[in-house]
Amino acid sequence: MVDELRHRHSVKDLCKFLGVSRSGYYRYLARKNKLGKDKEFEEKILYIYRLRNKTYGYRRIQAELMRLYGLRVNHKKVLRIMQKLGIQAVIRRRRFYPNQYRNPMGGKRIAENLLNRQFYARAAESKMGHGRYVDSRWQPDTLPVCHHGSFQQ
Repeated sequence: MVDELRHRHSVKDLCKFLGVSRSGYYRYLARKNKLGKDKEFEEKILYIYRLRNKTYGYRRIQAELMRLYGLRVNHKKVLRIMQKLGIQAVIRRRRFYPNQYRNPMGGKRIAENLLNRQFYARAAESKMGHGRYVDSRWQPDTLPVCHHGSFQQ
């Protein structure tokens, strides 16, 4: 009502007649303009969200707003608008690629032992070389050294 009559009368007189403070009227105007600006952001955010198949979250949508429209928007504002719209990124599950070499029970493709490698030890610590574990600490083998610095056979 004040908007319609403010061209004929002063804002001060209209606010006094309606029993509204001038600061309250201007606060209402600012909030009304802000809501209109958020509507613009809502449309753009929804467009980006649908364009990217609902996989973009608020951080990537913020970057897209900058890239597509040149709009520098705080990530918290984008998050707030997305929460208001009830949208959030769909988290895609990582695709599972079965590997038959790793699963000897499930796959028929176990590679043959062409090199005749020994995969199992005959006795405890028999396959380890150049040292051993003593009290859960590795101790390398000590080799006797001759006077001139070469190893004894």
